[in-house]
Amino acid sequence: MSDHEARIRAHTEVTAPWLCPELAMHLITHTSKLWYLTEDQVHAMGWETPYWGFAWPGGQSLARHLLDHPELVAGRTVLDFGAGGAIEGIAAMKCGARRVLCTDIDPMAMTAIDLNAALNGVTLERTTDDVIGRDDPSWEVVLAGDVFYEPAFSERVFAWLAALARRGALVLLGDPYRGNVPEGQVEVLGHYDASFDTDPRGEHLRRAQVARVR
Repeated sequence: MSDHEARIRAHTEVTAPWLCPELAMHLITHTSKLWYLTEDQVHAMGWETPYWGFAWPGGQSLARHLLDHPELVAGRTVLDFGAGGAIEGIAAMKCGARRVLCTDIDPMAMTAIDLNAALNGVTLERTTDDVIGRDDPSWEVVLAGDVFYEPAFSERVFAWLAALARRGALVLLGDPYRGNVPEGQVEVLGHYDASFDTDPRGEHLRRAQVARVR
């Protein structure tokens, strides 16, 4: 067992994301020591901030939308950008996607993706490459959950995603209205009340949109 795998198993609980009870993931919950630590304390342990350990509201909502509308990804090749624990990628494979490539720059997320995929009986490809600005004609569907969290970064990411949409990719976003998605350039497909970032029990809900980049 690798060090990354041992850490993830020791500090997470296998549980279902609140909006997606048919899935299972290694999540940081109130049973984990990490739940009670500050970001600085986590870094002092030698960890990067474990974003992969939470089912974020935009990602949950996007995964729920796919599970309810499997035709969006069935038989298609999917890019799960900024995947974290890969809730969207797992949902896509459960819906019959031909292939899913998950990207995240955190090496720990790669192990979390493998463990979560195994829990759900699917196979996911993954990479730590920064793919912003790149294109691969095989990417038929692009998923982006909870990536619009900072204005300058969001502007850069959206410009790239819009270019992929213009060449024919179906680009789907999950976002809890952080204010960085240009409203006039997306078509809202649905709204979901998702559990807040660190709340797997659904005690604090946050409104999130699932939208298609025009």
